[in-house]
Amino acid sequence: MRRAILYLTAFIAIVFFIDGIRAIFEISELGRQRIESRNNNQVRKNSTISDPAVTVPAVVNTLIIGYDEEGVRSDVILLLNFSPVKGKLNILSIARDTRIYSAGKPEKINALTAIGGERLLIKQVESMTGLPVHYFFTLNFKGFRQAIDALGGVVYNVPFNMDYDDPLQNLHVHLKAGYQTLNGKKAEQLVRYRKGNEYGQGYTDGDLGRIKAQQEFVKALINQKVKMKYLSKIPDIFSILKKNMNTSIETADINYYLKYVRNIGYDDIKAYTIPGDSKYMEDLWYFVYDRKATKKLIRDNFFM
Repeated sequence: MRRAILYLTAFIAIVFFIDGIRAIFEISELGRQRIESRNNNQVRKNSTISDPAVTVPAVVNTLIIGYDEEGVRSDVILLLNFSPVKGKLNILSIARDTRIYSAGKPEKINALTAIGGERLLIKQVESMTGLPVHYFFTLNFKGFRQAIDALGGVVYNVPFNMDYDDPLQNLHVHLKAGYQTLNGKKAEQLVRYRKGNEYGQGYTDGDLGRIKAQQEFVKALINQKVKMKYLSKIPDIFSILKKNMNTSIETADINYYLKYVRNIGYDDIKAYTIPGDSKYMEDLWYFVYDRKATKKLIRDNFFM
């Protein structure tokens, strides 16, 4: 969102998706210059959306990255595939333990940001999906909590009682089952939870169960908050949250494209998980993604 991103996951990504992700990218002109390396390995883009001659792009892809407590590994990796004209959004979750190769050696995908920053992770995601990444958005848990609180919380149906304590991660989850309004602190607990302290507690399908829950949280967030009374606050929220995030999205981008996200509803959002299987290899658990199935998933469901 491991930190769950899945911990931060979708939601983190999402929260910001809600504020900034809407920033749409002009493919023809900006595509060629979308990512530039900076001294701190940040990725930036040159924006020209203020130019009235810019046409609305057919598709904009934004990579959401949620960092762990140390701010090094990307435990939450979400690719948002958005069609501003159709007003529809696809979300692709990529497991943090996905096995990839870096410099000829097997690695987990969440280690790439520690090795080469956002640029390296973006390059890998583009290779896996065949989709260009136009924007990126990174966030830490502090920013996630602030965003949820600023938006007034999110009503969500917690599927079962969640209790877990891990002092080493400073993770303490205590949520009761049922519909409730999750504030920033509780929302973080939801998206980071995978299992309880006792055997048999938690999602029966482990990380995949958590990913599904995070996706549902994201959809609930968008469905409830993409409304005028919240959208009008986005520029201010975005400015505050920039202290806890790194992004190639600018406030001007958000203002320009708000009109394209106002009508997005729950049914306009489709969530997918990159196909594959968990395997124990070389004394480690990896998620081995299926290249052919991934290609078919993208071809059949994503905007190109």
